[in-house]
Amino acid sequence: MISRRRFLAVSSVAGVGFAARGQRALTAEATWEQQPLAIFEKVFEGLDYEPFAEAMQAIGASGPEATIRPGGHIEPVAAADEVPKMSAALRSRGCRIVIAATHIRRADEPFTESLLRTFKREGITHYRMGHFYLDPKGSLTKQVANYAAQVKDLAAMNAEFGIQGLYQNHSGARYLGALGWDVASMLEGISPDHLGVALDLRHMRADTGTSWKTMVRVLKSHIRSIYIKDAMWSGARTDRLKDVPVDRGFVTEEVFEFVRDGLKPMPLCLHMEHMGYRVFETHEIPAAVEAHRKDIAAIHRWMANEERE
Repeated sequence: MISRRRFLAVSSVAGVGFAARGQRALTAEATWEQQPLAIFEKVFEGLDYEPFAEAMQAIGASGPEATIRPGGHIEPVAAADEVPKMSAALRSRGCRIVIAATHIRRADEPFTESLLRTFKREGITHYRMGHFYLDPKGSLTKQVANYAAQVKDLAAMNAEFGIQGLYQNHSGARYLGALGWDVASMLEGISPDHLGVALDLRHMRADTGTSWKTMVRVLKSHIRSIYIKDAMWSGARTDRLKDVPVDRGFVTEEVFEFVRDGLKPMPLCLHMEHMGYRVFETHEIPAAVEAHRKDIAAIHRWMANEERE
């Protein structure tokens, strides 16, 4: 657990203001600065709810993108009982579950309706769905069309519950959405307020290279959350990706500003993966808190249009 001295030190930074923002109701009039900033919780999954909530507050986050999925912090079968417990611990620290990271892909899956019902009851307004995969041996356009038919029912269920569904673009040829055009085609005719895109800036820049602005343009109307992490090309032939802290790689303030230009304010989500994509041991938590704080400070500078020192 984070010591009291450590907690008081880290919670005094300016970035802690994001936690208070997580308690505000989201309205059309809210500014970008008033939107919640979530933390993808992968590294904190090993913590019990109280120290987990303490870590969120110490970071200065509005709350987590909580992994409520198979192998996550909360298993779907236990969500009805465990999500309220996590929510209560977070509320006691001035935070909340901002986004639920789920394995949901279809409206008729066993846990879809029960999960959405739990989210609605606990005031969780956004959830990220599971990824879709492309089979290179089959017709890619037909696969996208099949997924499009599948998500129409899911979007209708989201509308019924009043919950925002999100599809995250991921890096790699096997993922639907890596290049943008396919997910735009899949979501054509679906209200983005029922099922939209969580645009991952790192994956977007990695997979589209110098054409990243084209991907932004084709997805702009679908974007309902921005996922922030950073990387750079490295290795002897500069053909290997290396995850780095925010604003140290190819995800720059220019990228962030181009993406959010013309969009209504929406939740942001930080994915801190440059220390490793895994569940951290207890002794590693203070370093993870510090790394998240530094990344949030970089985002805060972007939000304030301040130059990096």
